[in-house]
Formats: sequence, structure tokens, C-alpha cells
Amino acid sequence: MAVLGVILIAAAALCIAWYSVSLRRKRHKANEVLHWIQSALAGRGHVVGISWITPSCFRVPLRLTCGVFHRAWVLVELHGQQTPVQWLFNKIMARRQLLTFQADLDCPPAFSLYIQNFRWFARSSRKAHMHQPGWRFEHLPPVMISTRPNNQKEIAAAMTSLSKSENGDFLEVSFQHRSPHFSATLPLEALAPGSPAHTYMLDTMRELAGNARVF
Repeated sequence: MAVLGVILIAAAALCIAWYSVSLRRKRHKANEVLHWIQSALAGRGHVVGISWITPSCFRVPLRLTCGVFHRAWVLVELHGQQTPVQWLFNKIMARRQLLTFQADLDCPPAFSLYIQNFRWFARSSRKAHMHQPGWRFEHLPPVMISTRPNNQKEIAAAMTSLSKSENGDFLEVSFQHRSPHFSATLPLEALAPGSPAHTYMLDTMRELAGNARVF
């Protein structure tokens, strides 16, 4: 019983130490992400604060000068590593850290649209390498499922703009009547310095949001 008690105390101390170290790393990562966001704005706005929602998720209000977005903010979701179990789960599942930009527009969109970006890749054998000869690649066009009998031109414009964009990092894009009118989710590393999307991410979102005013 004494040995069991020592083991339990040691396990509890390990969990407390793990949580403390994880929390410090999260704060350091949050400060780094704030610098990424400020740099990506490139003088067209600035970060005005940070609000923690959970130990792994925080909200960053923005003040933009581009004149398209209002009441804008960024929601950042980091890996949950408060316990060894969470850390191991994220490693096994290879979960990505996410950044979601949300804002209101001048006028609420006249339509509701939710776009997801899926990338599927299949091969006959895991040992087959993509760089070997004999591969044939097929690029499929976007597929849209609509509840409307007639397609609206602003929805088609949004789909075309997203499919032709040089930035394929967007995981989800949505337009809706209620606030926030516009939302775009992408991997957090897409905003890191050195990423190709770092310098034109805001411009791409402005172009996408502009489709809401086509009608």
C-alpha cells in the first residue's frame, strides 16, 4: 500500500509538472502567433488583444483598415497537450493546429454557403513512390451540393474564385446571414513567416468576401 501511495503521488506530481510546462509553452506559442498575424496584416490593420477561451484556444480581435471586414477576429486552436494522453492522441491522429478568420461584411450575404476543401490521394501500394514513372493524375472539378433549385451567380463566383486561387490552404470557407458573415479556416502554419501564403492571405480573403456583393 505504501508503494502504491508513492506511485500515485509521483504520477500526480508528474501530471502537475506536465500541465505547468504545457501552459508555459502555450503562452509562448500564442505570443509567436500574435507576431505572425501582425506581420501578415502588413500595415492594413493590427492586433488589439488576446482572449483565452480554453487552455488550447484563444481569440484575437483585429482592427482592420481595408474597409471590407468589420468586427474581425481570429480564432486560433493549438494542440491540446495539457496531459500526456492528449499529447499522445494528437501525435497519433496527426491533428493540425488551425486558424479561423471571422468577420462581418458591409451587408449580410444574400446566400448561405459552406465550402470544405478535401484532398484525396490513393495508390495501389504503400511502397509505390509518386516520383516513379507510370503515374497518371486526374484533377477533378469542384462539386457543389445546393438546396436551391436555381444556382445563384454569387455562389458560382465564390466557388470559381476559391478553385482558381493560388492559395490552396483553405480548409473551410463559409458565408451566412447572421454574424459572423464570413469565415475562413486554414492550417496555422500557413501564416508562419516563410509560408507562400503569408503575404497575400488577407488579399485572398478579401477577394473571396467580395463575392458576397456580386448580386
